[in-house]
Amino acid sequence: MLKSQDLLVALKILSFEESNDDSLLLTKELQGKAWMHIENEVEKISQYDFEKEDLVVSNELDYFDAKDLLIIDEFLQESECEINNQWTYRKLAKQLFISLSEANNAVKRCIAAGLLFELGAKRIKVNRPVLVNFIRYGAGVSFYTEPGRIVRGIPTSYAAPVFKEIFASSNSTPPVWPCARGTAKGVAIDPLYKSVSKAVMIDSWLYKQLALVDIFRIGTSREKEEALPFLEKLNKGKI
Repeated sequence: MLKSQDLLVALKILSFEESNDDSLLLTKELQGKAWMHIENEVEKISQYDFEKEDLVVSNELDYFDAKDLLIIDEFLQESECEINNQWTYRKLAKQLFISLSEANNAVKRCIAAGLLFELGAKRIKVNRPVLVNFIRYGAGVSFYTEPGRIVRGIPTSYAAPVFKEIFASSNSTPPVWPCARGTAKGVAIDPLYKSVSKAVMIDSWLYKQLALVDIFRIGTSREKEEALPFLEKLNKGKI
């Protein structure tokens, strides 16, 4: 049986293929927009926000420890020429903030389910058509979630910065992943996996795809219909 982290791992493997200089640039630009700059302290930002009516300071825990922030900072310091599109289990674990055994077991389940397939003894690729069909028809059932309370968090689904100008939603309160380092007030949506808020801070391509997945988890019929071209691009590659 697939677990939610398995879809996260499959998308991250695809991210290694898709990432380019533009992805790294956008990742850096999202600092301070979708989430706080990592050098900012949550307490200082929260105290400042108490005086702002348009932003909620919730009691979300700052679950980023010093090691997490160091990993994010190291990645953001990379230059375009340092991008390496080859993935390893250690890279998966480090960049998704999961254990090595979690990464290994997730890959095994993805292969068994058909989301990944083996090319020879050492090469593993994403089965794009199966992945796209699963996101479209299976994500909302397998990883169903309901909107929660109003919190501070990272915008997702149609409200993610990469989609904000595309989806004309009538909902004035955007869906967010609860996170003390987020920059938006919105309705809490459980992320696909607990480490998502950390993983997207070093991968704008992954952030876009996880927001896309959330459209098919919680979106309206109209939003899902409008998102179909993005699924088609995911199927074709290099988006």
